[in-house]
Amino acid sequence: MDNQTTSNQTAYTIGQLAALAGVTTKTLRHYDRIGLLHPTGRSEAGYRLYSDNDGHRLAEILAHRALDVPLEQIAILLAEPKRADRLSAHLEEMKQRRRKLDGLIYHLEEMIRLEKKGVPMSAHDELNGFAHNPYEDEARDKWGDTDAWKESQRRVKSYTATDWEQYKAEAADINERFVALMQGGVPAKSAEACELAEEHRQLISQWFYECSPQMHAGFGDMWDADPRFKHNIDKAGVGLAEYMAAAFRAAAE
Repeated sequence: MDNQTTSNQTAYTIGQLAALAGVTTKTLRHYDRIGLLHPTGRSEAGYRLYSDNDGHRLAEILAHRALDVPLEQIAILLAEPKRADRLSAHLEEMKQRRRKLDGLIYHLEEMIRLEKKGVPMSAHDELNGFAHNPYEDEARDKWGDTDAWKESQRRVKSYTATDWEQYKAEAADINERFVALMQGGVPAKSAEACELAEEHRQLISQWFYECSPQMHAGFGDMWDADPRFKHNIDKAGVGLAEYMAAAFRAAAE
């Protein structure tokens, strides 16, 4: 630019900054009035001049506005002195929203796929796909301080809808094979069931955290302590949770 501020930074007129950011000059004047973004200086004619630092601040404002954060809340967020920390916190919020949106997209794709096949998803499963996980807060309270929980949270933050689709497919395949063994009368302590239990343990280690045989065997204790888990697992076959838990314990031994 031709104009320069006293700090040797590029000076933008209000029109130039508005065009660069894709906002209106009315918006920038409003931000000035409410104290959210003041221009660094004025031209000899009294017009607003914005510096590069003002541009950086505007970029943060627009990033928050993209998530529909109220202007008064943005002012509080920008009071954090370390810009890197502010940006990191905002990035994490955006990633969380993206993961949620990826999950919703995957769920809708499944609804459409089944609808086109003429075997629509049940109302229960459709609604469940849009619901908040009722166990998440409880799990965080119970295991939030453990290394396994922290490792699991670190990993899942990077997973996309495609990743979740792959995990669900692998988990469903193992469950189906467990059902086949159970319904075929194969004992839970058999070599076949123990091998499948080990495959399940490796799946947990691959996707969430390093799951030791002892931790894996503890799943049965968890399912016994909370019938909600058992009820959910038994949807694939009555008695499946008990059968799998017995196989996990046998494999650990």
